[in-house]
Amino acid sequence: MLFNSAEFLLIFLPVVVALFAVVRRLAPAPVLVVLLLLASLIFYGVWDWRFLPVLVLSIAGNWLIAGRIATAPPAQRRGWLIAGIGLNLAALGWFKYALFVAGVLRDLTPLDPALGAIVLPIGISFYTFQQIAYLVDVGRDPATLRDPLRYGLFVSFFPQLIAGPIVHHREVMPQLAGLGRRPLLPDLAVGLAIFTVGLVKKLWLADSFARIATPLFAAAADGEPLGLIPAWAAATAYGLQIYFDFSAYSDMAIGLARMFGVLLPINFASPYKATSVVDFWRRWHITLSRFLRDYLYIPLGGGRVPPWRRRVNVLLTMLLGGIWHGAGWTFALWGALHGVMIVIAQWWQARPGHRPLPDVPARLLTLTLVLAAWVPFRAADLSTTLAIWGSMAGLDGSGLTWPAPAPFPVLAAYARLLGIAPALPAVLAVLALGLTIVLAAPNTQTLFRDWTPGLTSQGYESGIASRRVAWRPSAGQAALVGLALGLCLLKLNDVSEFIYFQF
Repeated sequence: MLFNSAEFLLIFLPVVVALFAVVRRLAPAPVLVVLLLLASLIFYGVWDWRFLPVLVLSIAGNWLIAGRIATAPPAQRRGWLIAGIGLNLAALGWFKYALFVAGVLRDLTPLDPALGAIVLPIGISFYTFQQIAYLVDVGRDPATLRDPLRYGLFVSFFPQLIAGPIVHHREVMPQLAGLGRRPLLPDLAVGLAIFTVGLVKKLWLADSFARIATPLFAAAADGEPLGLIPAWAAATAYGLQIYFDFSAYSDMAIGLARMFGVLLPINFASPYKATSVVDFWRRWHITLSRFLRDYLYIPLGGGRVPPWRRRVNVLLTMLLGGIWHGAGWTFALWGALHGVMIVIAQWWQARPGHRPLPDVPARLLTLTLVLAAWVPFRAADLSTTLAIWGSMAGLDGSGLTWPAPAPFPVLAAYARLLGIAPALPAVLAVLALGLTIVLAAPNTQTLFRDWTPGLTSQGYESGIASRRVAWRPSAGQAALVGLALGLCLLKLNDVSEFIYFQF
């Protein structure tokens, strides 16, 4: 079930909110936990009921293993922790990487594994990492809060189950113990407003940029040279698509959770305003960056090792972060590329007498590098990646002839009346508008800064800037939210999945 689908917006969400509002007046917090747990399992099962047992077994298995870790003698605790992590990674590896590994073996060896079709359970990467973090924390502190119902809801809570944020038990489980204690109407108002902002981003922005990126990447995959301008348009359009798509999901997850009185961590903090690639990763998918830091980079030695080891740790962490996103060489390349850029940035900043670039050039350089790096993330394969990068370097001309159907027919028709190439002006105008919104408009955290839109993570950006524009619970702004929702309902026939659903 998608957040931007009619069945979610018009049936599931209103029913669950109504039940929550009634039950909270009649029953204590544990009953509300059961209600939201059942709702979350129904939400997951609607997508494909066959994978609901995978989620339930994962929750039950990790809960039992956590119990053994907590009660085992210190000498055995590490063994149970390794076993628990191994089982989680084995399940993730089978569903997500088995076909890729089989293909590599088929290409490089005489082996020909016949695995058949393996369907990736939606959200498995997110709830697997979440539970690995929980097991590690129980291993570090056996007195970690352990309540089976709250643990089940902590893992399966539908606002963040499918694509994050990757929440920490210390952030959410204490809140679940106090469900129903916060004032209902303010949380509903704030949550619905934040959710609506995300819905607008998804339906009216992310999906619009997909109309530019998709045919251009498809043309490149078919072997058609793009040319300089269309290639950069493809990279920029996809950069804007994934920006608004993931920003939308992050807003919608935070808004939905807030409707039930739960604050989730901020996961997206204007990453295209970053002044370096290091800063980008403090703003983009914050909870994944936090997980990789706390449960991979620091255990590898972090910054406590010699400089060369620290650089190796960064490269390995980012490579594994790339592979986490998908089973393919393009994702490995994307992760390795970011690792190299971070190492270069850290080396540059550590030079004696280093002077940072002024803010505007630093942002433009970082944005350019990040947009170019999105190419392997989106491209069908490595050959398509290299072809688009070659076009971006000008190896096959400027590309004034558009190599794909015009994505915005009305604008293209107007351009034709002016006697200019029909697709190019429309595309460049839309891309310019998108970049202007990204770089100049206030983000969700800033708009809702007076209402604590989400939890902050130590060492990462909150994204909150000082601006006069702010959301207020007034009749005028309520009407604006209603209008935005109405406009979004008009787009429900064009439902598309969120990009991070495939991870």
